[in-house]
Amino acid sequence: MKCIRLTPLLLALSAFSAFANDYPTLERVDSVLTCMAKHGGQTVENMYACSCKIDVIAGKVPFDLWDEARTFKAYKRMPGEKGGLFRDNARADEVVPLLEAAEKEGEKRCFVGVKHQKIKIENGKK
Repeated sequence: MKCIRLTPLLLALSAFSAFANDYPTLERVDSVLTCMAKHGGQTVENMYACSCKIDVIAGKVPFDLWDEARTFKAYKRMPGEKGGLFRDNARADEVVPLLEAAEKEGEKRCFVGVKHQKIKIENGKK
Protein backbone atom coordinates (compact mmCIF):
# COMPACT_ATOMS: atom_id res chain seq x y z
CA MET A 1 0.00 0.00 0.00
CA LYS A 2 2.78 2.46 0.92
CA CYS A 3 4.71 1.50 -2.21
CA ILE A 4 1.82 2.60 -4.40
CA ARG A 5 1.62 5.98 -2.65
CA LEU A 6 5.36 6.64 -2.92
CA THR A 7 5.69 5.71 -6.57
CA PRO A 8 4.32 9.00 -8.00
CA LEU A 9 6.54 10.98 -5.64
CA LEU A 10 9.63 9.03 -6.64
CA LEU A 11 8.81 9.41 -10.31
CA ALA A 12 8.37 13.17 -9.90
CA LEU A 13 11.67 13.50 -8.06
CA SER A 14 13.57 11.43 -10.61
CA ALA A 15 12.06 13.49 -13.44
CA PHE A 16 13.21 16.72 -11.77
CA SER A 17 16.66 15.26 -11.22
CA ALA A 18 16.96 14.25 -14.88
CA PHE A 19 15.68 17.66 -15.99
CA ALA A 20 18.24 19.49 -13.83
CA ASN A 21 21.10 17.30 -15.01
CA ASP A 22 20.60 17.41 -18.77
CA TYR A 23 23.17 20.20 -19.23
CA PRO A 24 26.41 18.87 -20.75
CA THR A 25 29.45 19.22 -18.49
CA LEU A 26 31.26 21.38 -21.04
CA GLU A 27 28.38 23.89 -21.07
CA ARG A 28 28.27 24.00 -17.27
CA VAL A 29 32.03 24.58 -17.04
CA ASP A 30 31.92 27.27 -19.73
CA SER A 31 29.08 28.99 -17.91
CA VAL A 32 30.94 28.91 -14.58
CA LEU A 33 34.20 30.21 -16.10
CA THR A 34 32.37 33.00 -17.95
CA CYS A 35 30.51 33.98 -14.79
CA MET A 36 33.74 33.97 -12.76
CA ALA A 37 35.52 36.17 -15.32
CA LYS A 38 32.59 38.59 -15.28
CA HIS A 39 32.60 38.85 -11.48
CA GLY A 40 36.23 39.35 -10.59
CA GLY A 41 38.16 36.26 -11.59
CA GLN A 42 38.84 32.74 -10.50
CA THR A 43 38.37 32.63 -6.76
CA VAL A 44 36.87 29.90 -4.64
CA GLU A 45 34.10 32.28 -3.64
CA ASN A 46 33.22 32.98 -7.29
CA MET A 47 33.45 29.29 -8.18
CA TYR A 48 30.85 28.36 -5.56
CA ALA A 49 28.54 31.25 -6.46
CA CYS A 50 28.76 30.70 -10.23
CA SER A 51 28.37 26.92 -10.04
CA CYS A 52 25.35 27.44 -7.80
CA LYS A 53 23.92 29.88 -10.36
CA ILE A 54 24.10 27.39 -13.24
CA ASP A 55 22.52 24.73 -11.01
CA VAL A 56 19.59 27.09 -10.30
CA ILE A 57 19.23 27.86 -14.00
CA ALA A 58 19.38 24.15 -14.89
CA GLY A 59 16.61 23.46 -12.39
CA LYS A 60 14.35 26.05 -14.04
CA VAL A 61 15.16 25.97 -17.76
CA PRO A 62 15.66 22.82 -19.88
CA PHE A 63 18.96 22.71 -21.74
CA ASP A 64 17.42 23.04 -25.22
CA LEU A 65 15.58 26.21 -24.23
CA TRP A 66 18.70 27.59 -22.47
CA ASP A 67 20.80 26.98 -25.58
CA GLU A 68 18.19 28.58 -27.83
CA ALA A 69 17.81 31.65 -25.60
CA ARG A 70 21.58 32.10 -25.33
CA THR A 71 21.83 31.99 -29.12
CA PHE A 72 19.21 34.71 -29.47
CA LYS A 73 20.98 36.86 -26.85
CA ALA A 74 24.39 36.43 -28.48
CA TYR A 75 23.36 37.14 -32.05
CA LYS A 76 20.88 39.96 -31.51
CA ARG A 77 23.86 42.35 -31.43
CA MET A 78 24.84 41.29 -34.95
CA PRO A 79 24.42 44.32 -37.23
CA GLY A 80 22.26 44.44 -40.30
CA GLU A 81 19.71 42.14 -41.76
CA LYS A 82 21.23 38.95 -40.36
CA GLY A 83 21.00 40.31 -36.81
CA GLY A 84 17.40 41.26 -37.47
CA LEU A 85 16.54 37.56 -37.64
CA PHE A 86 17.53 37.33 -33.98
CA ARG A 87 16.31 40.74 -32.81
CA ASP A 88 12.87 40.71 -34.41
CA ASN A 89 11.82 37.19 -33.59
CA ALA A 90 8.69 36.15 -31.70
CA ARG A 91 10.42 33.04 -30.37
CA ALA A 92 13.22 35.20 -28.93
CA ASP A 93 10.64 37.35 -27.18
CA GLU A 94 9.29 34.16 -25.63
CA VAL A 95 12.45 32.33 -24.49
CA VAL A 96 14.94 35.09 -23.62
CA PRO A 97 12.84 36.48 -20.72
CA LEU A 98 12.61 32.96 -19.26
CA LEU A 99 16.39 32.63 -19.31
CA GLU A 100 16.92 36.13 -17.93
CA ALA A 101 14.51 35.47 -15.05
CA ALA A 102 16.33 32.22 -14.20
CA GLU A 103 19.69 34.01 -14.36
CA LYS A 104 18.48 36.77 -12.03
CA GLU A 105 17.11 34.24 -9.57
CA GLY A 106 20.37 32.28 -9.68
CA GLU A 107 22.42 35.42 -9.04
CA LYS A 108 20.20 36.39 -6.13
CA ARG A 109 19.98 32.94 -4.53
CA CYS A 110 23.69 32.23 -4.96
CA PHE A 111 25.05 35.67 -4.04
CA VAL A 112 26.86 36.07 -7.36
CA GLY A 113 29.02 39.18 -7.33
CA VAL A 114 28.63 39.72 -3.58
CA LYS A 115 31.92 40.42 -1.85
CA HIS A 116 32.12 38.94 1.61
CA GLN A 117 34.05 40.70 4.32
CA LYS A 118 36.94 38.88 5.90
CA ILE A 119 36.88 38.69 9.65
CA LYS A 120 40.16 39.20 11.40
CA ILE A 121 40.59 36.84 14.33
CA GLU A 122 43.12 37.69 17.01
CA ASN A 123 43.82 35.41 19.94
CA GLY A 124 40.63 33.44 19.34
CA LYS A 125 38.40 36.56 19.38
CA LYS A 126 36.51 38.04 16.44
